Amino acid sequence: MSGRPPLTFSSMRRPQGRRWLRGLGVAVAGLGLLGAVWALVLGGLWTEAWFRLGGDEVEALRDEVTALGDARAPEDATTVLVTLTDSVDPTVPREPELLGPVALVQVGGPRSEPAVLLLPDELQIDLVDEGERASLADIQLAGGSDLLVRGVTDYTQVRVDHVASLSIDALPRLIDAVGPIEVCGRAGCDVPTGDELRSTLRTADDERRVREIADVTRALGAHLDRRWAASSPFEVRRVVRALQDELATDASLRGMRTLELAGALSTPTRLDVDTLPLVVNQETGEVIELAEAYQVRFQHLQDGTPLEATAADERELRDELLSDLTVAVLNGAGIDGLAAQVEARLETAGFAVVGTGNAPVFNREQTVINFLADDDVLALGAVELNDALGGDVSLEPLETEPEFEGDPVDLLVIVGEDLADGEDDADLDDGAEDDAD
Repeated sequence: MSGRPPLTFSSMRRPQGRRWLRGLGVAVAGLGLLGAVWALVLGGLWTEAWFRLGGDEVEALRDEVTALGDARAPEDATTVLVTLTDSVDPTVPREPELLGPVALVQVGGPRSEPAVLLLPDELQIDLVDEGERASLADIQLAGGSDLLVRGVTDYTQVRVDHVASLSIDALPRLIDAVGPIEVCGRAGCDVPTGDELRSTLRTADDERRVREIADVTRALGAHLDRRWAASSPFEVRRVVRALQDELATDASLRGMRTLELAGALSTPTRLDVDTLPLVVNQETGEVIELAEAYQVRFQHLQDGTPLEATAADERELRDELLSDLTVAVLNGAGIDGLAAQVEARLETAGFAVVGTGNAPVFNREQTVINFLADDDVLALGAVELNDALGGDVSLEPLETEPEFEGDPVDLLVIVGEDLADGEDDADLDDGAEDDAD
């Protein structure tokens, strides 16, 4: 026999198994620690958003306040009062100016598509408990969102659930923070920069501006979903800081809830947009209200019915107006054939002109339409007449009915030189009569 010891089995495999288990435990603990750190990061972001995007306590939205009035809207719909304001200057201790109309945006409930009713910023309303009348633009400057919500709610009798005020820089800064973002709308798709979007918002007409804001908000909402919030914390921070001072909401939309509302709008859908018809007397600056036409629109928001139904209602009202109104035309410029020319234009537009003649004097530069004050039907007729003449004439309501050859008429047009500018002399001669009318 050799002197070698007998073979034996080693027990070293057991310690290796324990090391594997210990390694797994360390990995699990590490993942747990990483998850805790990630949760702290996200919690910190939510906390930062809570303070940086802190909403205002809008007293007009408190339940005990809204319960006192008769304002209503569909129970399961959400109505948001949205304003677009000029750039915010933190060093100026006043509210920023409105840039365009105030929008009542209603989503959910019976609506298959969002409804947007635009209230022109020149609209004059009675201030609640103030005993005075002011435009929406002046109310915004005087009292901000709270006074604006009070005035609009009292005027429209539409319940408002939230308020959001965007500066002209809010969406452009968001685009720069998370871009490039593809924005798709009626005209196709584009990838705008912040400066391009800012320029569009400043120069577009009211309806296009609304659709542009909706398209950009929809594109951002599709990008800023919950998965994005969890996976892109540093981008979330950039978004929050981009919105700081550029977005003001009521307290119930505080922090990231505003971004969640944008996410709810991410599904492409058509907008149901309408605007209150508003006429401003160019000479006096007086706003002529069309109360009957306004109430029809407010009713649609109160009931949750489509705003586009208003167009059919007003076409029917317009046809009825055109068939019943009496219109007379006076030549106030002394240009041969001018009254006859205007008569032909109005008859082409569907108005029945009962006669033409000469004004007492021939010194009128701007055309004017006279009608009896405080009559919504006649005011709406004057608006239609104004549109038929190009939309630039002056509307002047009178305390007594206007007359033509001793008989009262609904609308009296006194034609000025403005409607003769640019016309060919031969065209004027074709319509000339023996006198100047």
